[in-house]
Amino acid sequence: MAPAGVTGRRISFLRRSAKSWSESRAAVSVLESHGFVVTAHPDAPVAAGSTDIVWMRGSLNWYPRTLASLAAIPVAKRPLIIAWHTEPLPLPAAADLRTPLPNLRELAKILLRDHRATDMRTNSWRIRQLRRVGIPDVLVVSTRSRQTWLAEQRIDSHFVPVGYATQLGRDLGLERDIDAIFIGAMNVRGHTRSTRELRRNGVNLVTEGGWSREKGLWGDRRTEMINRARTFLALQRHPGKLSGVRMLLGMANRSLVIAEPIFDPAPYVPGTHYVSASLADMPDVVRHYLSNEGERAKIADRGHRFVTTELTLEKSIAQILELAGLS
Repeated sequence: MAPAGVTGRRISFLRRSAKSWSESRAAVSVLESHGFVVTAHPDAPVAAGSTDIVWMRGSLNWYPRTLASLAAIPVAKRPLIIAWHTEPLPLPAAADLRTPLPNLRELAKILLRDHRATDMRTNSWRIRQLRRVGIPDVLVVSTRSRQTWLAEQRIDSHFVPVGYATQLGRDLGLERDIDAIFIGAMNVRGHTRSTRELRRNGVNLVTEGGWSREKGLWGDRRTEMINRARTFLALQRHPGKLSGVRMLLGMANRSLVIAEPIFDPAPYVPGTHYVSASLADMPDVVRHYLSNEGERAKIADRGHRFVTTELTLEKSIAQILELAGLS
């Protein structure tokens, strides 16, 4: 049953593009189950009085028309603005890791002020810019390291990790005939270098994926591929970063996640939900778990149970609603 005062309240749920509806459907369904009337759409102006709540997920840079229209509405007449920032930000000082230079593609988008840019410099600049006009009302980030970095910038935020939804996969009980798999864009320099190094050191590695619908690995085929993998490698584009969705993908499909070292990996616990290993050590770590099925299955089972019962999208959204005073 929806909480009193919630039923019928309107939410404009922003998604990145018209093609990204499948990524938004699970969150919209959860919000509707709480009694909200949800309209999901890409970036578009918002008129005063047209909605009660604006919910943005991803990078605030993706929604320039929405944000410009909200900034033009007097504060007293604005809808409640919730932002769940799930894209890169710099690591805090305690990580002792420098912010990497942008690659050529990122640099071009930065110089053009392209709304598709989602590098950590653009994201941090956009958040600072919007805080000066009081947007958003509730800023949520998906990793604790991002919350810590924002605190260093004197920007208040809340930490709510991305939770599991069924489209990320499930255990199909298939024969696991792939030693190791990495899913990610292979036109990224760090990914290319890491996978080449692993193969040079004897890892029988399958690589799949990309961001485009044509080149990427999505839906049932992705679920089947990860279900065939005994180990799922979480390689990083930038050192120390947590990719919550990549962790969820491996664990949801009961593959053992082996990740490069992560600065503040909460809510995941290395040795309990996944295995942490440097790139140099990863070949030996992969071989160890391939040779010790009981150990591999024990950690994979704990990770699977954690994301499918505790770290769920329903619980993440419920936490955000509570932070926003909507529960």
